[in-house]
Amino acid sequence: MATLTMTRTVTHVGPIRAAICTLVAATALVHLFLGAMTSVMVATQPALVASMGGAAALSIMAALFYCNCAGYVVLATTMYLPALRRLHRIARRTLIAYTAVTIVAYFALAQGHYDAFGFADKACEGLLIALLVIEGRRVR
Repeated sequence: MATLTMTRTVTHVGPIRAAICTLVAATALVHLFLGAMTSVMVATQPALVASMGGAAALSIMAALFYCNCAGYVVLATTMYLPALRRLHRIARRTLIAYTAVTIVAYFALAQGHYDAFGFADKACEGLLIALLVIEGRRVR
């Protein structure tokens, strides 16, 4: 009778990794919330939507918010999933770039209509970039 032995990989979750996962979850939830709110606004407030560029433009924005949420989740999962170990470095660098693009896009698209909620999310994303850089240097 043959026996099959499976090896088990134990990964250490330190404070930096926990903080990164928390920040990714927070910013992903912010973008999910913004996508949902934009979708609800398109469906229920046609006059307001018309004054904000129309249903098509806001529907595109809602889709971008949803995609941004999904991007954060996929990249963070790829970065820490043991089965994808060979992609961890690439995922980390991609997540840094992705987060930087999200910050730039906020300032480009908000066009002066900034608020505390947006700035709080950008602060989370800035801290996320810093922690990803620190973690990347420790992994080398």
